[in-house]
Amino acid sequence: MTNATATSTLGFPRMGAKRELKFALEKFWKRDISEQELLNVAITVEKEAWALQSDIDHVTVGDHYLYDNILSWTEFLGLYPKRFQSCKAGLPRMFAMARGIDGSPALSMKKWITSNYHYMVPEVDETTKLSPNFDRFLANCKRGVEFHGKSKATPVILGPVSWVRFAKIAASCDATKESLIKDLIPVYKSLLAQVKALGVKEIQIHEPVLVFDEAELLPLFKSVYPAILPGGVSINMVSFMEDVGETNYQWLQSEANGINVVSLDFTRGESLELVTKFGFNAGKTLGAGLIDSRNVWKVIPEVTLPIVKKLNSLNIKYRVQPSGSLQYAPWDFENETDLKKHVAASVLSFAKQKLSELTILAAAADGKDDLSIHAKAWSTYHSGRKQLSNNGDAVSERVGSLKEADFLRAEDYATRRPKQLVGTPSLPTTTIGSFPQTKEIRKLRAQWKKGTLSTADYDAAMDQQISFCIGIQEALGLDILVHGEPERTDMVEFFAQKMEGMLFSQHGWVQSFGSRCVRPPIFWTDIHRPTAMTTREFEVAQALTSKPVKGMLTGPITILNWSFPRVDITRKEQAFQIGLGIRDEIRSLEESGCTVIQVDEPALREGMPMRTEKKEEYLKWAVDAFCLSTAGAKPSTQIHTHMCYCEFNDCMEAIDRMDTDVNSIENARSDNATLEAFMRIGYTKGFGPGLYDIHSAVVPPVSEQYNKLKSFLTLLKVEQTVVNPDCGLKTRAWPETIAALRNMVAATNQVREELGLIKNTPSTAVSGEYDEQKCGCH
Repeated sequence: MTNATATSTLGFPRMGAKRELKFALEKFWKRDISEQELLNVAITVEKEAWALQSDIDHVTVGDHYLYDNILSWTEFLGLYPKRFQSCKAGLPRMFAMARGIDGSPALSMKKWITSNYHYMVPEVDETTKLSPNFDRFLANCKRGVEFHGKSKATPVILGPVSWVRFAKIAASCDATKESLIKDLIPVYKSLLAQVKALGVKEIQIHEPVLVFDEAELLPLFKSVYPAILPGGVSINMVSFMEDVGETNYQWLQSEANGINVVSLDFTRGESLELVTKFGFNAGKTLGAGLIDSRNVWKVIPEVTLPIVKKLNSLNIKYRVQPSGSLQYAPWDFENETDLKKHVAASVLSFAKQKLSELTILAAAADGKDDLSIHAKAWSTYHSGRKQLSNNGDAVSERVGSLKEADFLRAEDYATRRPKQLVGTPSLPTTTIGSFPQTKEIRKLRAQWKKGTLSTADYDAAMDQQISFCIGIQEALGLDILVHGEPERTDMVEFFAQKMEGMLFSQHGWVQSFGSRCVRPPIFWTDIHRPTAMTTREFEVAQALTSKPVKGMLTGPITILNWSFPRVDITRKEQAFQIGLGIRDEIRSLEESGCTVIQVDEPALREGMPMRTEKKEEYLKWAVDAFCLSTAGAKPSTQIHTHMCYCEFNDCMEAIDRMDTDVNSIENARSDNATLEAFMRIGYTKGFGPGLYDIHSAVVPPVSEQYNKLKSFLTLLKVEQTVVNPDCGLKTRAWPETIAALRNMVAATNQVREELGLIKNTPSTAVSGEYDEQKCGCH
């Protein structure tokens, strides 16, 4: 279909309507299927996605990555560190870098810009040498050209400046960003010539770091463009998740860079202001990202139509597209049954539906549609929301009456800390919260959801799982225990099901990393907690042990950032609503006898705006929302939090303001860089750097964990150090979980002995040869 205003996409979900690729990947890693069988599934899913985009004018090809876009391009470029040199090139080496192999830890993992998607951080060391092989990429592009034709198929290339910016260069290496760019220019020039030879009319180059506030990147962009461009084919420079800032915007308008199409995100940042202030080059085309690729709401006419009218008034040649790849949205709303019956159904739009919205919005740009159907749908939703919301104005009134004291603990850290967990040994060992979610657990949950297992029988089965988890931890010698979270599918979805004001889908899966998918809740009205959410399971666990059991909660900012929030009120107000619910839950846990409560906040950093002037405003209300959750806790209650897989350097002071008693962080893949950053700001509260990487199936030996803990103690005081893995254990299998934790406890006891903290090392009487079939709980 061709409109006067063209349509374009920037990517589509990769896992499939029924997560076919997820399951194929996991079968491949277990060696249940061959590499070719895996690729066959991927190709089938890719073709299904292409077929859905048949009415779009420009459709991306070559971007159906099996794990992660950065990882795929790392393998295409042949840029890998020494520890993966012996791996077979192609998928074996790529998956080794993602998941680790014996003796070779995986690449580190970070959050993708401001999203909950994770990317693998490339590493460059003294042995790294360019050894590009683009055969698989070119074959993927060729397949897309054969499917769509040369005019529609648009190959996607990750730009060299972004790859270099995301890479970690070892201190032992002479390479610099500039030298890497110099080496990459001829490689990319050759690649683009090969892509052009496929006969395509346009190539998308994704340079997401255009949105970064980093002045040193502009000289790199200028050295690359137009040096790598072949000429004779349209080049679409794509950015997303924020505006590109004034300096980069003006460079993008230059004739000298060889760029023909400039794709900007109009749903976040100030792209319209940039266009209005500096104008738009009449010789270029604007890719206007008008449809939010990171939310599930339909276009709001009163928000989007003014942008369309402004662009028309400026006589800019533009096309309509999503704000970024649709990989951040679920596949198809038509797969939902329960949600279709809800009042919000009329304004919900998943990836497939957003494709239809593209053609509608293109018609609106041409004056052929006024979005009246959308306007009516939103009116119906707002009326229905007011009628169905059963908490009236109580939540907003409670938020409005908050006082400064509501955000402060009753006593400062130094005063309250001696009152907490009295009798717990130095260097206390614990875990982050979850334990393996076995097939048996998933089967029980499925039976309960289908109604073939009663709630009473389901609860009894979960209690058996909790009992088993407590027994394992007692036998291993852990000091602060957890109930294992067998009843939880996901740390955010679980609370969405317990709180009112949130919806959850049946098939609204979104890729988080690799094969890991989540179902983000959908906020549809004011949020509140009608009753206790976690006390039953805590009481079951605590009754089984004399050791302290952590209450396990998810913080308000993580629930907000890992959900699809409302668009009619501020994110701050929504965060405060959730914060009040968590505050009430902490009170209920304390009434049940809980003395240590973990409020996970791994998503604090990812929600931070890219622009410096907006960061402090976000961090102020985000930290306030967390403090609102925890400030009501008794001084004797130890509050933990957990944070992972993001850049903390530009929000250290904000994290300190959270005033937690213990902060456990992902550190296992970062060579203590994160820990060192915290120490530079004088962080004095309790700290639990991740001792080992749970995202790899490799079991770290005692010696490795011992050395890691010793390195922690060169930076931390013994009395502030907590020993834990770097994340939850739900995705791991029991044998490796037990073996890794046994080694963690043994390493901790070795250090305790050296420091004179214990005299005799207790044995950990748990077999590393755990057989899931022999467990009485199953």
